[in-house]
Amino acid sequence: MVFMKVIGLIGYIGSGKDTVAEYLVKKYKLSHVSYGDIVRELSVAKSRTKNRSDLIRTQKEYVKKYGHSYFGKIAVKKIKENGGNNVLSGIRRFEDIKEPMDAFGKDFLLIFIDSGPRKRFERMKRRKREGDPKTFEEFLRQEKEENKAFDIDKIMKYVRFTISNDGTLQELHKNIDNFLAKTKIKS
Repeated sequence: MVFMKVIGLIGYIGSGKDTVAEYLVKKYKLSHVSYGDIVRELSVAKSRTKNRSDLIRTQKEYVKKYGHSYFGKIAVKKIKENGGNNVLSGIRRFEDIKEPMDAFGKDFLLIFIDSGPRKRFERMKRRKREGDPKTFEEFLRQEKEENKAFDIDKIMKYVRFTISNDGTLQELHKNIDNFLAKTKIKS
C-alpha cells in the first residue's frame, strides 16, 4: 500500500485555502484535489456560471440526486488515483470530511486557515474571481449564505491544526512550513 497523508483545508471564504494548496503543491509536490473544481466542472456542464449561487445550486442538486457522500467519494477516488501525499481543498460540509476521514483515518489532517473578514474581503477583491463580492456588505451576505448552506461551524470540532493567514504571503509560507515540520509530513 502506498503511504499517504491527506491535508484537508477548511476556512471561511477568502481565507487563503487555494493559496495554501498552491504552495503545498509547488514547494512540497503534493497532489491537489478541489471540491470547488469538481462543483465548477459540473456547474459549467449544466451551462451555468461559476458564481456562488449557481455553484451552491449545482452542489445541492447532486447531493439530492446522489446523496450527501457523493462529492466525498469523488474526492477519495481522485486522491487514491494520485497516490502519495495530497491536499484537499474546498471543504464546506461535514460530508466533505467524512469520506476522507473514513478512507484515510489518522492520515487525514483537517487544517483551518484562519483570517479575519476584512482581510478576506480585500483578498477577494484583488483576485477578481467570477462571482466574488464587490462590496463588503455583499461579502458578508455571501458568507452568511454560505455558512447557512454548508454549516462550516459544524465541522470545526474535527480541525486538528490552525494556520494563521492574516499577515503577508511570506508569513503564510513560514506558517505552512512550520506546520509541516511539526507534523513531519514529507513529499
